[in-house]
Amino acid sequence: MKGLRMFLTQAAKFMKRVKQADFTSTYLQAKVTGRFFIRLPGLYKQYFPTMSKYFGRTLRLKKAIYDLTLSGKCWVTEFSEWLLNQGFIQSKAEPAYFSIYKHEITWLRLIFYVDDMLYFGSNEQVETDFEKSIKGRFHCEFQGNAH
Repeated sequence: MKGLRMFLTQAAKFMKRVKQADFTSTYLQAKVTGRFFIRLPGLYKQYFPTMSKYFGRTLRLKKAIYDLTLSGKCWVTEFSEWLLNQGFIQSKAEPAYFSIYKHEITWLRLIFYVDDMLYFGSNEQVETDFEKSIKGRFHCEFQGNAH
């Protein structure tokens, strides 16, 4: 909650409109760290005949799935590492709060929680560039101004 207050305070200070985005199938976008195995019930063969060879067998997960205990952690790690590789700086006070500075007057700030993200930048161009770069890596729906 402190992170959100900090984020909204910064938006108000710079008189910026906060935009929102929603990640689609969030956990499925994250790679699994470690070895996890599942067995799909054979009952579902009739509903998915083209994939019937996968039911009733033990399968190793390559991507995180919902209901896996570590799915949230896998997603946060995947997204955070991508942001850091893009040049973002992670807040020490709030791990979900990131900032990037390009030149001295161009910047963008964001905060995310599971599959929701809020962000604002110093100008529309930096926001548009950010949206393009994130669309190139993740399935994300940009929803305009936060509401």
